[in-house]
Amino acid sequence: MLMQDEASRKAELAQKRKALSGAQKRIEDLDKIIQHLYEDNVLGKLSDLRFQKLSAQYETEQAEIRQLSETLEREIAEEAEQVSDVGRFLQLAERYSDIQELDAATVNELIEKIVIHNPEKIDGRKHVTIEVYFTYVGKIQIPLQKPELPASTEKPA
Repeated sequence: MLMQDEASRKAELAQKRKALSGAQKRIEDLDKIIQHLYEDNVLGKLSDLRFQKLSAQYETEQAEIRQLSETLEREIAEEAEQVSDVGRFLQLAERYSDIQELDAATVNELIEKIVIHNPEKIDGRKHVTIEVYFTYVGKIQIPLQKPELPASTEKPA
């Protein structure tokens, strides 16, 4: 499960890096566009009113993209750290592979935090979502169903 989770984290990390690259490229493009607008205004090719309107639109877009870019950079840094910490978590979990009794010290070492959401009514039944964030790796997507094992190719005697 950890390997699947690590693979999905790496894929999500690559996707965010691609989005960040696109945002940075757009910021550079907007800088060039704004520069050309200014030059066109100075040369008289563009009226002052039109320049102000277009400039304000591009500046707003650029500010939004910069904010998105900062958010992506933070998320990328956090996720990259979590991907690299999977090995540390596995070493930690290996120490507790034969655990017989769960005590507070063990829980504190293995689990960073537990988030319990407000109850929701779904199909007339109350459901509560609980998220467990493990030390070093954060929240791991644990499938609720057991994976099916491949059918044996041997025939019974």
